[in-house]
Amino acid sequence: MKKLLALVFLVALVFGGWYLASPWFAMKSLADAAQVGDAAALEEQVDFPALRASASEQLNEAVARQRGQNGALGDLGAAIAERLGNAAIDRSLTPGAVSGLVASGAFVAGMLPERLRGQQLSWDVEREGFDHFRAEGTFEDGSTGPDLIFRREGLGWVLTGFELNDPNEPRA
Repeated sequence: MKKLLALVFLVALVFGGWYLASPWFAMKSLADAAQVGDAAALEEQVDFPALRASASEQLNEAVARQRGQNGALGDLGAAIAERLGNAAIDRSLTPGAVSGLVASGAFVAGMLPERLRGQQLSWDVEREGFDHFRAEGTFEDGSTGPDLIFRREGLGWVLTGFELNDPNEPRA
């Protein structure tokens, strides 16, 4: 009976360790691959179809917020922007782009405000249940960085989405 209890305790300890530590290891592994530009490692750690869907959804929401503000001509422009934006997302969301997002906080460093360029980005892991977690980016000066959204796949994790936050607004 003592052996069974010891085994149950050991299994619970291993599971608890995995539950607590695996998101941190996944984020560190992704950040390390991004730092050295290891495209093969990024391909394994990122679900690119899901990431593209996340980007398209954010673009479509931004376009929807702009619709109707400038009349029919504005609606036409929004429809064109939505179609072109989705095509651009499909072509440009690559391992290199993800590497830039994880390493610098933007897909292209030139998109960052001047004051954030060159600042280190740190990541905090926030659990969102058993199957999801969010890595919240913060720049050295405390400005809000992007959020990376992960989904559990087997015993590992894959990046499936992101949110580009306004660095001038505090984290909600």
